[in-house]
Amino acid sequence: MGLFRLLTFILVVLVAWRMIKNYQASLARRSSHAEPEKVLVREKIVKCELCDIHIPREEAIAGNRDEVWFCSQEHKNSFKQKDV
Repeated sequence: MGLFRLLTFILVVLVAWRMIKNYQASLARRSSHAEPEKVLVREKIVKCELCDIHIPREEAIAGNRDEVWFCSQEHKNSFKQKDV
C-alpha cells in the first residue's frame, strides 16, 4: 500500500508541474501576441528648401528639379518668387 501511495503522489506532482509549465507557456504566448509587431519602414526623407523641415518624400511637393522639395505649396510659391 505504501508503494501505491508513493506512485500516486509522484504522479500528482508531475501532473501539477506540467500544468504549471503549460500555464506559464500560455502566458508567454499571450504577452508576445499582445504587443503589435513593429515593422520598420524606411521612407525617404527630404528637407524643405524654405523652412528646413524634414518630411517624408511622399508628402513633399517637388520643385523644378528633383533635388528641391517643399513642405507646402505656399513655400514652393515663396521660393519661386524669391528665386526670380
